[in-house]
Amino acid sequence: MSHSAAEYARFFRADDIAPLECLDARYVEHVFAPHFHEEYVVNTLIQGSQRYHYHGSAHQAGRGQLIVINPGEVHTGEAGEENGWAYRGFYPSAAFMRRLAQEISGRADAVPYFRATVLHDADLAERLNQLHLLLSASQDRLQRESALYTVFSTVLRRHMSVASQPLASHPVAVERVRALLADRLADNLSLQQLADAVELSPYHLNRLFRQHLGLPPVAWRNQLRVARARTLLGRGWRPSDAAAELGFADQAHLTRAFRHALGVTPAAYQRAVGARSFKTGDDA
Repeated sequence: MSHSAAEYARFFRADDIAPLECLDARYVEHVFAPHFHEEYVVNTLIQGSQRYHYHGSAHQAGRGQLIVINPGEVHTGEAGEENGWAYRGFYPSAAFMRRLAQEISGRADAVPYFRATVLHDADLAERLNQLHLLLSASQDRLQRESALYTVFSTVLRRHMSVASQPLASHPVAVERVRALLADRLADNLSLQQLADAVELSPYHLNRLFRQHLGLPPVAWRNQLRVARARTLLGRGWRPSDAAAELGFADQAHLTRAFRHALGVTPAAYQRAVGARSFKTGDDA
């Protein structure tokens, strides 16, 4: 196989949760001519190294490092070693990044800006890598959106000089969101929908919910789904029926969540509690 045959570029969009394009790519022989993006560039390198020119200087980054570039700024790109480079890239819109900066800082004039282009932050690089995999594989809007806000707020606070404002207390709003999640446990709600219901930003709702209840909304919802699954399984429901009733993607998803929370599979739990009869959701 030639070097060029091993190259690939796979794009997808996550517009259901934010104006965001993502790319999973590997290049060996390809050379990017000088170009710019209207969006921010946040790339986490997973193999090899990339060399590029930016702001009049040559730069190089390797595995576990980040390459970040502001909108409208011209740069190039090519392999930094014989075997090329691979990366998972994010291209969030300027509007999304400005809005998140304003939510974090509480300042209407906040404009996020990367002052460095190669970031040595292995922890954040791995978190971005995992976020990319989640966005491409999951259809759970609350999980995907919560992860996006959590990881990108870290990008802004660590590397764009965006400081968090003090967190005001909104216990009534948190209780309303908790009730909404409980009432619509099987629905594929987004963090934005929950925030809109209590007139808060998604970023602040995520932080406030964790502050008041010890878990972010997605983790609290997942715990409640498992708790209610225990009740249904104890009544003799089939795991597949319980999974469908409670909003799990499938029975395998229920099994993973159950094992993570309780250390046993749904079937083992049923044997332990003596649930012998099996009923569907319609019969229960």
